[in-house]
Amino acid sequence: MLGVPAIAMALDRYRELMGQTQLAMVRFGVVAGCTRCAQEEQGSCCFEGIEDGYNTSLLLLNQLMGCDIPEEKEVPGSCLFVGHEGCKLKGRFYFCLHYLCPRLQESLGGERAKVLLQILGKELQAGWEAEMAVLRWLRAHGVSVHVQQP
Repeated sequence: MLGVPAIAMALDRYRELMGQTQLAMVRFGVVAGCTRCAQEEQGSCCFEGIEDGYNTSLLLLNQLMGCDIPEEKEVPGSCLFVGHEGCKLKGRFYFCLHYLCPRLQESLGGERAKVLLQILGKELQAGWEAEMAVLRWLRAHGVSVHVQQP
């Protein structure tokens, strides 16, 4: 699948925008805050069961980007994908990216939260486009894929 130009281009764009999101999240202290919360406080957004919101195509994208999908939890009581260093996935579910808990909203302030959400929106759009490229290819090759809507 990685040799299919439409999929390769969509994944490259997705990775590029993930990098921009990651830089902003590090710069604004979101990564440190979310990791601490998930590990120490059973995070408000990385709660047990949120992994059920992930659909097959998003998990497939993660595998195409080199992520192993864990079979058991590393952090008890949290999302399946939370590890001791944060999320193990590259491509994440809308809620996982877009949700800003009250503590984060307060620490970010209105302007930085707005900037972050704009950056996140671009990543989410690129992720959707990559998912659609993969689904089109699968369907064109006779693979029936049911996309679960969260």
